[in-house]
Amino acid sequence: MKITAFLSIFLTCFPIIGFAKDELVMHKEFMYWESTKSDSACGQLIYIEFGRDVPDLREEPCGSINGKFSLTLSGPPGTTLTLFGNYDYNEKNGFLIIRKIDDKKLWLLDLTAFPAGQWFSSKDNRSSGAFETFYNSSPRFEESISSLKWGSNSHQ
Repeated sequence: MKITAFLSIFLTCFPIIGFAKDELVMHKEFMYWESTKSDSACGQLIYIEFGRDVPDLREEPCGSINGKFSLTLSGPPGTTLTLFGNYDYNEKNGFLIIRKIDDKKLWLLDLTAFPAGQWFSSKDNRSSGAFETFYNSSPRFEESISSLKWGSNSHQ
Protein backbone atom coordinates (compact mmCIF):
# COMPACT_ATOMS: atom_id res chain seq x y z
CA MET A 1 0.00 0.00 0.00
CA LYS A 2 2.80 2.44 0.86
CA ILE A 3 4.55 1.69 -2.44
CA THR A 4 1.34 2.39 -4.37
CA ALA A 5 0.83 5.72 -2.55
CA PHE A 6 4.46 6.68 -3.14
CA LEU A 7 4.26 5.86 -6.85
CA SER A 8 1.02 7.83 -7.22
CA ILE A 9 2.54 10.92 -5.60
CA PHE A 10 5.85 10.51 -7.48
CA LEU A 11 4.17 10.17 -10.88
CA THR A 12 1.92 13.13 -10.12
CA CYS A 13 4.83 15.39 -9.24
CA PHE A 14 7.36 14.01 -11.76
CA PRO A 15 5.50 12.63 -14.77
CA ILE A 16 7.35 10.62 -17.38
CA ILE A 17 7.66 12.50 -20.66
CA GLY A 18 4.83 11.44 -22.95
CA PHE A 19 2.91 9.88 -20.06
CA ALA A 20 1.58 13.10 -18.54
CA LYS A 21 -1.87 14.34 -19.47
CA ASP A 22 -3.63 17.64 -18.97
CA GLU A 23 -5.36 17.46 -15.60
CA LEU A 24 -5.74 18.81 -12.12
CA VAL A 25 -4.52 16.64 -9.26
CA MET A 26 -5.57 17.69 -5.75
CA HIS A 27 -4.31 16.43 -2.42
CA LYS A 28 -6.10 17.08 0.86
CA GLU A 29 -3.87 17.77 3.86
CA PHE A 30 -4.72 18.12 7.51
CA MET A 31 -4.99 21.61 8.89
CA TYR A 32 -2.06 22.57 11.13
CA TRP A 33 -4.10 22.33 14.33
CA GLU A 34 -5.19 18.74 13.68
CA SER A 35 -3.07 16.09 15.36
CA THR A 36 -2.31 13.01 13.33
CA LYS A 37 0.45 10.58 12.44
CA SER A 38 0.31 11.69 8.80
CA ASP A 39 0.33 14.97 6.87
CA SER A 40 -2.47 13.70 4.65
CA ALA A 41 -6.15 13.96 5.49
CA CYS A 42 -6.79 11.46 2.72
CA GLY A 43 -4.76 8.53 1.46
CA GLN A 44 -5.57 9.13 -2.19
CA LEU A 45 -5.21 11.88 -4.76
CA ILE A 46 -8.17 13.53 -6.47
CA TYR A 47 -7.84 13.52 -10.27
CA ILE A 48 -9.96 15.97 -12.27
CA GLU A 49 -9.73 15.63 -16.04
CA PHE A 50 -9.01 18.73 -18.08
CA GLY A 51 -12.30 20.51 -18.82
CA ARG A 52 -14.49 18.61 -16.32
CA ASP A 53 -16.22 21.20 -14.10
CA VAL A 54 -17.06 20.01 -10.59
CA PRO A 55 -20.04 21.76 -8.93
CA ASP A 56 -19.68 19.78 -5.67
CA LEU A 57 -16.30 18.42 -4.52
CA ARG A 58 -18.03 16.30 -1.86
CA GLU A 59 -18.74 13.84 -4.67
CA GLU A 60 -15.00 13.37 -5.33
CA PRO A 61 -12.73 11.06 -3.27
CA CYS A 62 -11.96 12.69 0.10
CA GLY A 63 -14.23 15.61 -0.78
CA SER A 64 -16.09 15.63 2.52
CA ILE A 65 -13.01 15.16 4.74
CA ASN A 66 -11.81 18.25 6.64
CA GLY A 67 -8.51 19.65 5.43
CA LYS A 68 -6.93 22.01 2.95
CA PHE A 69 -5.97 21.35 -0.65
CA SER A 70 -2.68 21.52 -2.47
CA LEU A 71 -2.60 20.86 -6.21
CA THR A 72 -0.72 20.27 -9.40
CA LEU A 73 -2.06 21.54 -12.71
CA SER A 74 -0.85 20.46 -16.11
CA GLY A 75 -1.91 21.82 -19.47
CA PRO A 76 -0.90 24.28 -22.15
CA PRO A 77 -0.25 27.99 -21.54
CA GLY A 78 -3.54 29.79 -20.94
CA THR A 79 -5.13 26.88 -19.09
CA THR A 80 -7.38 28.56 -16.53
CA LEU A 81 -9.05 27.08 -13.47
CA THR A 82 -11.21 28.73 -10.81
CA LEU A 83 -11.61 27.23 -7.34
CA PHE A 84 -14.69 28.39 -5.41
CA GLY A 85 -15.22 28.47 -1.66
CA ASN A 86 -18.83 27.41 -2.11
CA TYR A 87 -20.80 24.83 -4.08
CA ASP A 88 -22.15 25.38 -7.61
CA TYR A 89 -19.47 27.98 -8.47
CA ASN A 90 -20.81 30.49 -5.96
CA GLU A 91 -18.30 33.32 -5.33
CA LYS A 92 -19.73 34.41 -1.95
CA ASN A 93 -17.15 32.45 0.08
CA GLY A 94 -14.16 33.52 -2.01
CA PHE A 95 -12.51 32.18 -5.15
CA LEU A 96 -9.08 31.69 -6.69
CA ILE A 97 -8.40 31.97 -10.42
CA ILE A 98 -5.25 30.17 -11.60
CA ARG A 99 -3.91 30.71 -15.14
CA LYS A 100 -0.91 28.79 -16.47
CA ILE A 101 1.66 30.85 -18.38
CA ASP A 102 3.92 28.05 -19.68
CA ASP A 103 3.94 24.31 -20.49
CA LYS A 104 5.49 23.22 -17.17
CA LYS A 105 3.43 21.50 -14.49
CA LEU A 106 2.22 23.97 -11.87
CA TRP A 107 2.51 22.95 -8.21
CA LEU A 108 0.77 25.02 -5.51
CA LEU A 109 1.09 24.05 -1.86
CA ASP A 110 -0.67 27.07 -0.29
CA LEU A 111 -3.76 28.27 -2.13
CA THR A 112 -4.17 31.40 0.01
CA ALA A 113 -0.63 32.82 -0.22
CA PHE A 114 -1.59 35.43 -2.81
CA PRO A 115 -2.51 39.10 -2.46
CA ALA A 116 -6.28 39.60 -2.34
CA GLY A 117 -8.21 41.51 -4.96
CA GLN A 118 -5.47 41.78 -7.57
CA TRP A 119 -3.66 39.74 -10.18
CA PHE A 120 -0.39 38.15 -9.04
CA SER A 121 2.28 36.65 -11.35
CA SER A 122 4.92 34.07 -10.52
CA LYS A 123 7.82 33.00 -12.74
CA ASP A 124 8.72 29.36 -13.18
CA ASN A 125 11.27 27.69 -10.92
CA ARG A 126 12.69 24.20 -10.40
CA SER A 127 9.49 23.01 -8.71
CA SER A 128 6.73 24.70 -10.67
CA GLY A 129 5.73 26.41 -13.89
CA ALA A 130 4.86 30.09 -14.30
CA PHE A 131 1.34 31.23 -13.46
CA GLU A 132 -0.98 34.11 -12.62
CA THR A 133 -3.64 34.19 -9.90
CA PHE A 134 -6.51 36.38 -8.83
CA TYR A 135 -7.55 35.70 -5.23
CA ASN A 136 -10.84 36.96 -3.79
CA SER A 137 -10.18 36.08 -0.17
CA SER A 138 -12.62 34.82 2.40
CA PRO A 139 -12.12 33.54 5.95
CA ARG A 140 -11.03 29.90 5.92
CA PHE A 141 -11.08 29.74 2.11
CA GLU A 142 -8.44 26.98 2.11
CA GLU A 143 -10.84 24.76 4.08
CA SER A 144 -13.92 25.71 2.09
CA ILE A 145 -12.99 24.94 -1.53
CA SER A 146 -16.15 23.23 -2.73
CA SER A 147 -16.35 23.54 -6.53
CA LEU A 148 -14.15 24.22 -9.55
CA LYS A 149 -14.61 25.40 -13.09
CA TRP A 150 -12.31 25.36 -16.12
CA GLY A 151 -11.93 28.25 -18.57
CA SER A 152 -11.59 31.99 -18.44
CA ASN A 153 -13.19 34.09 -15.75
CA SER A 154 -14.54 37.64 -15.94
CA HIS A 155 -12.16 39.09 -13.32
CA GLN A 156 -9.73 40.45 -15.90
